[in-house]
Amino acid sequence: MGSAADTKHQRPRWKLYLLDVIALGVLFVGRASFADHYHVPSGSMEPTLAIKDHLAVDKRAYGLRIPLTHTWLTESEPQRGDVVVFDSPIDGKVMVKRLVGLPGDRIAFDGEALVLNGQRVAQEQTEDGARLELLPGAKHALHPEPYQGPGMDEVVIPPRHYLVLGDHRGNSADSRVWGLLPRENLLGRVAAVLYSSREGLSGGERWWIPMSTDEGTRVDPRLTR
Repeated sequence: MGSAADTKHQRPRWKLYLLDVIALGVLFVGRASFADHYHVPSGSMEPTLAIKDHLAVDKRAYGLRIPLTHTWLTESEPQRGDVVVFDSPIDGKVMVKRLVGLPGDRIAFDGEALVLNGQRVAQEQTEDGARLELLPGAKHALHPEPYQGPGMDEVVIPPRHYLVLGDHRGNSADSRVWGLLPRENLLGRVAAVLYSSREGLSGGERWWIPMSTDEGTRVDPRLTR
């Protein structure tokens, strides 16, 4: 049996419950406002993101939001080429795509390549057969199949809106289908693939694959397979 002193120093049960609630609240706010993980449900971002990839998402990248709302307390501007997680403007489902068009851009897609402010964005083939798009400041892989449609007529992107596309453009429901992405729908930027079970990787290769280098001039070869 415990002594009277032990009983005296035991915390009341309600205090223990309160500590549990506080811990859960901190965890919830952290996931909603600072960082989270997300798994990829479709092949629309292949080869960069494979189905079932687990992503590390930086929810501070574009500012701080009131949890569970589209209200921003602070704001930072996205960069061209960011891989972004957002609420779909159509049904509210969480989606992941690449941000290719910024406010003020004139942008079109001819079924094979982007046309950005009147200039066709170049592509190149690597020696191992990967297809890369030389998006300014954000070189990245595209799906290698020839068909990348549907195309899109030129649009001028208004303030607080963005144009997003899948890297597998022949298999992606994106801004060509449902229009531009409002600023308020952004949730965060994908920092890295936290874990991937895709073929061609083994051991430590499966963990922490960053989306880009600081200079944006090199593509991690694990994201082109």
